[in-house]
Amino acid sequence: MDAPTGAIDSIAWEEELERRVTAAYRGRYPLLIVLLDLDHFAAYLERHGRPAGDQLLHDTSESWRTHVRPDDLLVRYGDGQFGVILSRVQLRAAERIIARLQQATPSGQTFSAGLALWNGSEDGQALIMRASEALEAAKRAGRNQYVVHGIPTPSAAV
Repeated sequence: MDAPTGAIDSIAWEEELERRVTAAYRGRYPLLIVLLDLDHFAAYLERHGRPAGDQLLHDTSESWRTHVRPDDLLVRYGDGQFGVILSRVQLRAAERIIARLQQATPSGQTFSAGLALWNGSEDGQALIMRASEALEAAKRAGRNQYVVHGIPTPSAAV
């Protein structure tokens, strides 16, 4: 467990992701990864200090947990980064979840997100890599938006 947020940590995330990829393969259902990065989190820390940053991470995690489905998995992935595994969800439903997370993000904070829909054969690491590429594209495009891997233009701001 991640101390500031109460979310699972990246080690448990990778184990759970592989388990869920295997289950999606067996069950032939969709699986989506969302990587979220709080916009300008380093600047937030510089302005407000680490205790305020930890409080923002905690509040964000608490709020987001109430806006994902019970079977979805929220993880603290890095300093201002989170990930969500969405099982049995289509892209449009995932986009609605992201919109809810944006509205629920505390303190006027925004985030950039990258989504990757599992292709039916790749492992969890390849899926994370594609979501990470989409996240970087969202940040390059100006932040406060999401990009779906494989779609050339960023999606509208959330």
